Amino acid sequence: MLQCTYQVEFETDSKTKQVTARLPTLNHTADFGDTAEEALGNLRELATGLIEVLLEEGKEIPASDKTDKGGVFLPLTLDLRTRTKPKRARR
Repeated sequence: MLQCTYQVEFETDSKTKQVTARLPTLNHTADFGDTAEEALGNLRELATGLIEVLLEEGKEIPASDKTDKGGVFLPLTLDLRTRTKPKRARR
C-alpha cells in the first residue's frame, strides 16, 4: 500500500460559484465542482491517477505534507498489488 496525504487549497469562483480544490505539493493538481465535497472527490480521482502515472513512469512521488499545522488534507491510498503493470513495447 502507498499512502500519501496532501494539503488542499480551496478557491471559489466569484462568477460561477464553482469551487476549485488544489494540491500544491502534487504539481498543483486541481479540479473543481459545484461544492467543496464534489471538488474534493474529483481531485481525489485525478490525484490518484497522476500518482499511478508517476509510478508507471518510474518518477518520484512527492512526499506527504505535514499535518501538524492544521488545514484540510486529502489522504490517498493506492493498493500497489492490484495495479496493472505497464505493457512493454514490442521490438
